[in-house]
Amino acid sequence: MHYWYNNYGDDMNIKKLIKIAITVIIIVILFLLVKDNYYLITNKIEYLYAKYIGPDIRQTLTDNEYRKKENYEYVKIDTDTTIKSKNEAKNMLYTFLDAGWQEYMVKCDPDYLTCVDDIKQMVQNNTYLTDLGNYVHPFNTFESVNTTFTSSGKVTLKKENRYSDEQIEELNKKVEQIFSENYDKSKNIRENIKIFHDYIINHTKYDTNNTTGVSDINSSTAYGVLFEGVGICSGYTDAMQLFLEKLNVKNYRISSSTHIWNLVYVEGKWLHLDLTWDDPIMSDGSDALEDDYFLIDTNTLLSKEDNEHNFDENIYIEAKK
Repeated sequence: MHYWYNNYGDDMNIKKLIKIAITVIIIVILFLLVKDNYYLITNKIEYLYAKYIGPDIRQTLTDNEYRKKENYEYVKIDTDTTIKSKNEAKNMLYTFLDAGWQEYMVKCDPDYLTCVDDIKQMVQNNTYLTDLGNYVHPFNTFESVNTTFTSSGKVTLKKENRYSDEQIEELNKKVEQIFSENYDKSKNIRENIKIFHDYIINHTKYDTNNTTGVSDINSSTAYGVLFEGVGICSGYTDAMQLFLEKLNVKNYRISSSTHIWNLVYVEGKWLHLDLTWDDPIMSDGSDALEDDYFLIDTNTLLSKEDNEHNFDENIYIEAKK
Protein backbone atom coordinates (compact mmCIF):
# COMPACT_ATOMS: atom_id res chain seq x y z
CA MET A 1 0.00 0.00 0.00
CA HIS A 2 2.77 2.34 0.84
CA TYR A 3 4.48 1.53 -2.43
CA TRP A 4 1.28 2.17 -4.43
CA TYR A 5 0.88 5.65 -2.91
CA ASN A 6 4.39 6.72 -3.99
CA ASN A 7 3.91 5.36 -7.47
CA TYR A 8 0.62 7.25 -7.78
CA GLY A 9 2.36 10.42 -6.70
CA ASP A 10 5.02 9.98 -9.36
CA ASP A 11 2.33 9.52 -12.01
CA MET A 12 0.59 12.74 -10.90
CA ASN A 13 3.83 14.70 -11.11
CA ILE A 14 4.47 13.45 -14.62
CA LYS A 15 0.94 14.46 -15.71
CA LYS A 16 1.45 17.94 -14.25
CA LEU A 17 4.73 18.36 -16.09
CA ILE A 18 3.08 17.28 -19.34
CA LYS A 19 0.23 19.82 -18.82
CA ILE A 20 2.71 22.61 -18.07
CA ALA A 21 4.72 21.75 -21.17
CA ILE A 22 1.64 21.73 -23.36
CA THR A 23 0.50 25.10 -21.92
CA VAL A 24 3.91 26.65 -22.59
CA ILE A 25 3.86 25.37 -26.17
CA ILE A 26 0.36 26.83 -26.70
CA ILE A 27 1.42 30.20 -25.26
CA VAL A 28 4.46 30.30 -27.52
CA ILE A 29 2.37 29.43 -30.58
CA LEU A 30 -0.26 32.07 -29.69
CA PHE A 31 2.45 34.66 -29.15
CA LEU A 32 3.93 33.93 -32.56
CA LEU A 33 0.47 34.17 -34.16
CA VAL A 34 -0.55 37.34 -32.35
CA LYS A 35 2.79 39.08 -32.68
CA ASP A 36 2.06 40.42 -36.16
CA ASN A 37 -1.73 40.49 -35.88
CA TYR A 38 -2.30 41.99 -32.46
CA TYR A 39 -4.74 44.70 -33.50
CA LEU A 40 -6.58 42.41 -35.86
CA ILE A 41 -7.19 39.83 -33.16
CA THR A 42 -8.03 42.29 -30.37
CA ASN A 43 -10.43 44.16 -32.67
CA LYS A 44 -12.10 40.88 -33.52
CA ILE A 45 -12.47 40.07 -29.83
CA GLU A 46 -13.98 43.52 -29.21
CA TYR A 47 -16.28 43.05 -32.21
CA LEU A 48 -17.55 39.69 -30.93
CA TYR A 49 -18.07 41.10 -27.44
CA ALA A 50 -20.04 44.11 -28.70
CA LYS A 51 -22.17 42.02 -31.04
CA TYR A 52 -22.92 38.97 -28.94
CA ILE A 53 -21.99 39.62 -25.30
CA GLY A 54 -22.16 43.37 -24.64
CA PRO A 55 -25.32 44.47 -22.82
CA ASP A 56 -28.13 46.32 -24.55
CA ILE A 57 -28.53 50.02 -23.84
CA ARG A 58 -30.65 50.41 -20.74
CA GLN A 59 -32.01 53.84 -19.86
CA THR A 60 -35.07 55.50 -18.39
CA LEU A 61 -36.82 57.66 -20.98
CA THR A 62 -39.94 59.77 -20.53
CA ASP A 63 -41.66 61.30 -23.54
CA ASN A 64 -42.84 64.85 -22.97
CA GLU A 65 -46.36 65.98 -23.82
CA TYR A 66 -45.26 67.57 -27.10
CA ARG A 67 -44.19 64.34 -28.77
CA LYS A 68 -46.02 64.01 -32.10
CA LYS A 69 -44.88 60.44 -32.89
CA GLU A 70 -45.66 60.86 -36.59
CA ASN A 71 -44.12 58.90 -39.46
CA TYR A 72 -43.38 60.67 -42.72
CA GLU A 73 -41.85 59.70 -46.05
CA TYR A 74 -38.43 61.05 -45.07
CA VAL A 75 -38.28 60.18 -41.37
CA LYS A 76 -39.90 57.57 -39.17
CA ILE A 77 -40.02 56.76 -35.47
CA ASP A 78 -37.44 54.11 -34.57
CA THR A 79 -36.68 53.31 -30.92
CA ASP A 80 -34.18 50.52 -31.62
CA THR A 81 -31.04 51.54 -29.72
CA THR A 82 -28.71 49.48 -31.94
CA ILE A 83 -27.99 51.45 -35.12
CA LYS A 84 -27.37 49.31 -38.19
CA SER A 85 -27.48 51.79 -41.09
CA LYS A 86 -27.35 55.46 -42.04
CA ASN A 87 -31.09 55.55 -42.45
CA GLU A 88 -31.54 54.14 -38.94
CA ALA A 89 -29.15 56.81 -37.63
CA LYS A 90 -31.31 59.50 -39.25
CA ASN A 91 -34.50 58.03 -37.78
CA MET A 92 -32.82 57.72 -34.40
CA LEU A 93 -32.00 61.45 -34.39
CA TYR A 94 -35.56 62.31 -35.43
CA THR A 95 -36.97 60.07 -32.70
CA PHE A 96 -34.70 61.70 -30.11
CA LEU A 97 -35.87 65.19 -31.10
CA ASP A 98 -39.54 64.28 -31.47
CA ALA A 99 -39.76 62.63 -28.04
CA GLY A 100 -38.31 65.63 -26.22
CA TRP A 101 -35.64 63.54 -24.49
CA GLN A 102 -32.77 65.56 -23.06
CA GLU A 103 -30.33 62.66 -23.24
CA TYR A 104 -30.37 59.48 -25.31
CA MET A 105 -27.90 56.61 -25.61
CA VAL A 106 -27.54 54.24 -28.55
CA LYS A 107 -24.85 51.89 -29.81
CA CYS A 108 -23.45 51.23 -33.25
CA ASP A 109 -23.79 47.72 -34.60
CA PRO A 110 -20.25 46.36 -35.26
CA ASP A 111 -21.23 45.55 -38.86
CA TYR A 112 -22.06 49.23 -39.49
CA LEU A 113 -18.46 50.37 -39.85
CA THR A 114 -19.12 54.07 -40.61
CA CYS A 115 -21.74 54.52 -37.87
CA VAL A 116 -19.80 56.91 -35.63
CA ASP A 117 -18.56 59.02 -38.54
CA ASP A 118 -22.06 59.21 -40.02
CA ILE A 119 -23.63 60.36 -36.75
CA LYS A 120 -20.87 62.92 -36.24
CA GLN A 121 -21.47 64.36 -39.70
CA MET A 122 -25.24 64.51 -39.12
CA VAL A 123 -24.96 66.28 -35.78
CA GLN A 124 -22.34 68.74 -37.02
CA ASN A 125 -24.44 69.67 -40.08
CA ASN A 126 -26.87 72.30 -38.80
CA THR A 127 -28.89 72.27 -42.04
CA TYR A 128 -29.35 68.51 -41.76
CA LEU A 129 -30.46 68.76 -38.13
CA THR A 130 -32.81 71.64 -38.95
CA ASP A 131 -34.51 69.53 -41.61
CA LEU A 132 -35.09 66.80 -39.01
CA GLY A 133 -36.22 69.36 -36.43
CA ASN A 134 -38.81 70.75 -38.84
CA TYR A 135 -40.87 67.61 -38.31
CA VAL A 136 -41.21 67.99 -34.53
CA HIS A 137 -43.24 70.23 -32.23
CA PRO A 138 -41.71 73.71 -31.78
CA PHE A 139 -41.19 73.07 -28.06
CA ASN A 140 -39.01 70.04 -28.87
CA THR A 141 -36.74 71.91 -31.25
CA PHE A 142 -33.12 72.47 -30.33
CA GLU A 143 -30.58 75.20 -29.90
CA SER A 144 -27.79 72.64 -30.20
CA VAL A 145 -27.22 68.87 -30.13
CA ASN A 146 -24.02 67.47 -28.64
CA THR A 147 -22.63 63.95 -28.83
CA THR A 148 -20.06 61.84 -27.02
CA PHE A 149 -18.65 58.55 -28.31
CA THR A 150 -16.88 55.60 -26.73
CA SER A 151 -14.44 53.23 -28.40
CA SER A 152 -17.00 50.43 -28.12
CA GLY A 153 -19.43 52.36 -30.33
CA LYS A 154 -21.78 53.76 -27.71
CA VAL A 155 -23.19 57.20 -28.59
CA THR A 156 -24.74 59.65 -26.13
CA LEU A 157 -26.84 62.54 -27.43
CA LYS A 158 -27.65 65.64 -25.40
CA LYS A 159 -29.89 68.50 -26.46
CA GLU A 160 -30.10 72.17 -25.52
CA ASN A 161 -33.70 73.29 -25.95
CA ARG A 162 -34.68 76.25 -28.11
CA TYR A 163 -37.52 77.27 -25.78
CA SER A 164 -37.01 77.57 -22.03
CA ASP A 165 -39.46 75.99 -19.57
CA GLU A 166 -40.62 79.47 -18.58
CA GLN A 167 -41.28 80.47 -22.19
CA ILE A 168 -43.20 77.25 -22.81
CA GLU A 169 -45.39 77.83 -19.77
CA GLU A 170 -46.14 81.41 -20.83
CA LEU A 171 -46.78 80.44 -24.45
CA ASN A 172 -49.17 77.66 -23.46
CA LYS A 173 -51.24 80.11 -21.43
CA LYS A 174 -51.17 82.68 -24.24
CA VAL A 175 -52.18 80.16 -26.92
CA GLU A 176 -54.99 78.84 -24.72
CA GLN A 177 -56.27 82.38 -24.17
CA ILE A 178 -56.16 83.34 -27.87
CA PHE A 179 -57.68 80.02 -28.88
CA SER A 180 -60.60 80.24 -26.47
CA GLU A 181 -61.33 83.83 -27.58
CA ASN A 182 -61.14 83.19 -31.33
CA TYR A 183 -61.95 79.56 -32.15
CA ASP A 184 -65.33 79.25 -33.84
CA LYS A 185 -66.85 75.78 -33.59
CA SER A 186 -69.42 76.69 -36.22
CA LYS A 187 -66.70 77.03 -38.83
CA ASN A 188 -64.79 74.27 -40.61
CA ILE A 189 -61.08 73.56 -40.14
CA ARG A 190 -59.94 75.69 -43.09
CA GLU A 191 -61.92 78.67 -41.78
CA ASN A 192 -60.50 78.27 -38.29
CA ILE A 193 -56.95 78.07 -39.64
CA LYS A 194 -57.70 81.37 -41.40
CA ILE A 195 -58.83 82.91 -38.09
CA PHE A 196 -55.46 82.23 -36.45
CA HIS A 197 -53.54 83.09 -39.63
CA ASP A 198 -55.21 86.52 -39.56
CA TYR A 199 -54.79 86.95 -35.80
CA ILE A 200 -51.02 86.41 -35.93
CA ILE A 201 -50.53 88.72 -38.90
CA ASN A 202 -52.73 91.47 -37.40
CA HIS A 203 -50.75 91.40 -34.15
CA THR A 204 -47.22 91.07 -35.58
CA LYS A 205 -44.77 93.19 -37.51
CA TYR A 206 -41.83 91.76 -39.40
CA ASP A 207 -38.51 92.38 -37.65
CA THR A 208 -36.57 94.12 -40.41
CA ASN A 209 -33.60 94.55 -38.07
CA ASN A 210 -33.13 90.79 -37.68
CA THR A 211 -31.27 89.65 -40.78
CA THR A 212 -29.10 86.98 -39.16
CA GLY A 213 -31.50 85.16 -36.81
CA VAL A 214 -29.77 86.80 -33.82
CA SER A 215 -31.57 89.70 -32.14
CA ASP A 216 -32.09 91.43 -28.80
CA ILE A 217 -35.74 90.43 -29.06
CA ASN A 218 -37.24 86.99 -29.62
CA SER A 219 -38.43 87.59 -33.19
CA SER A 220 -37.11 84.21 -34.38
CA THR A 221 -39.48 82.32 -32.05
CA ALA A 222 -43.18 82.13 -31.28
CA TYR A 223 -42.47 84.02 -28.06
CA GLY A 224 -41.48 87.14 -29.98
CA VAL A 225 -44.55 86.91 -32.19
CA LEU A 226 -47.14 86.32 -29.46
CA PHE A 227 -45.64 88.45 -26.67
CA GLU A 228 -43.58 91.14 -28.38
CA GLY A 229 -45.55 91.46 -31.60
CA VAL A 230 -42.40 91.12 -33.71
CA GLY A 231 -41.23 88.19 -35.80
CA ILE A 232 -39.23 86.80 -38.66
CA CYS A 233 -40.22 83.76 -40.72
CA SER A 234 -39.26 81.18 -38.07
CA GLY A 235 -41.26 83.08 -35.43
CA TYR A 236 -44.36 83.33 -37.63
CA THR A 237 -44.06 79.64 -38.50
CA ASP A 238 -43.65 78.42 -34.90
CA ALA A 239 -46.56 80.56 -33.71
CA MET A 240 -48.84 79.25 -36.44
CA GLN A 241 -47.79 75.69 -35.67
CA LEU A 242 -48.86 76.06 -32.04
CA PHE A 243 -52.39 76.80 -33.22
CA LEU A 244 -52.30 74.04 -35.82
CA GLU A 245 -51.38 71.60 -33.05
CA LYS A 246 -54.22 73.00 -30.95
CA LEU A 247 -56.57 72.37 -33.88
CA ASN A 248 -55.22 68.78 -34.17
CA VAL A 249 -54.14 69.42 -37.75
CA LYS A 250 -51.28 67.30 -39.07
CA ASN A 251 -48.45 69.61 -40.08
CA TYR A 252 -44.73 70.27 -40.11
CA ARG A 253 -42.40 73.10 -40.96
CA ILE A 254 -40.78 73.25 -44.38
CA SER A 255 -37.75 75.30 -45.33
CA SER A 256 -35.48 76.44 -48.11
CA SER A 257 -31.98 77.78 -47.58
CA THR A 258 -33.36 81.24 -46.71
CA HIS A 259 -36.92 80.77 -45.53
CA ILE A 260 -39.32 78.63 -43.46
CA TRP A 261 -43.11 78.19 -43.51
CA ASN A 262 -45.84 75.67 -42.63
CA LEU A 263 -46.97 72.60 -44.53
CA VAL A 264 -50.50 71.54 -43.53
CA TYR A 265 -52.56 68.42 -44.18
CA VAL A 266 -56.13 69.60 -44.60
CA GLU A 267 -59.10 68.22 -46.54
CA GLY A 268 -57.00 65.28 -47.71
CA LYS A 269 -54.17 67.37 -49.18
CA TRP A 270 -50.79 68.74 -48.14
CA LEU A 271 -50.91 72.52 -48.63
CA HIS A 272 -48.52 75.40 -47.98
CA LEU A 273 -49.19 78.15 -45.45
CA ASP A 274 -46.82 81.12 -45.27
CA LEU A 275 -47.75 83.89 -42.85
CA THR A 276 -44.55 85.83 -43.44
CA TRP A 277 -45.37 86.44 -47.08
CA ASP A 278 -49.01 87.18 -46.19
CA ASP A 279 -47.74 89.98 -43.92
CA PRO A 280 -45.84 92.13 -46.43
CA ILE A 281 -43.68 95.11 -45.45
CA MET A 282 -45.45 98.21 -46.77
CA SER A 283 -43.39 101.18 -47.94
CA ASP A 284 -45.55 103.62 -45.94
CA GLY A 285 -45.30 101.54 -42.77
CA SER A 286 -48.96 100.57 -42.76
CA ASP A 287 -50.21 97.10 -41.87
CA ALA A 288 -51.40 94.70 -44.53
CA LEU A 289 -53.12 91.32 -44.48
CA GLU A 290 -53.02 89.07 -47.52
CA ASP A 291 -53.88 85.44 -48.27
CA ASP A 292 -51.80 84.76 -51.38
CA TYR A 293 -49.92 82.04 -49.48
CA PHE A 294 -52.88 80.64 -47.53
CA LEU A 295 -53.26 76.86 -48.04
CA ILE A 296 -52.00 76.70 -51.60
CA ASP A 297 -50.71 73.63 -53.43
CA THR A 298 -47.12 73.21 -54.54
CA ASN A 299 -47.72 74.10 -58.17
CA THR A 300 -49.29 77.40 -57.13
CA LEU A 301 -46.45 78.07 -54.69
CA LEU A 302 -43.72 77.48 -57.27
CA SER A 303 -45.53 79.53 -59.91
CA LYS A 304 -45.02 82.64 -57.79
CA GLU A 305 -41.26 82.59 -58.52
CA ASP A 306 -40.37 84.54 -55.39
CA ASN A 307 -36.99 82.75 -54.97
CA GLU A 308 -37.82 81.91 -51.33
CA HIS A 309 -39.73 78.65 -51.63
CA ASN A 310 -37.31 76.34 -53.44
CA PHE A 311 -37.41 73.44 -50.99
CA ASP A 312 -35.72 70.04 -51.27
CA GLU A 313 -38.32 67.58 -52.57
CA ASN A 314 -36.16 64.65 -51.45
CA ILE A 315 -36.67 65.76 -47.84
CA TYR A 316 -40.11 67.36 -47.81
CA ILE A 317 -41.59 64.59 -49.89
CA GLU A 318 -45.24 65.22 -48.93
CA ALA A 319 -44.97 68.71 -50.43
CA LYS A 320 -44.33 67.46 -53.94
CA LYS A 321 -47.38 65.19 -54.11
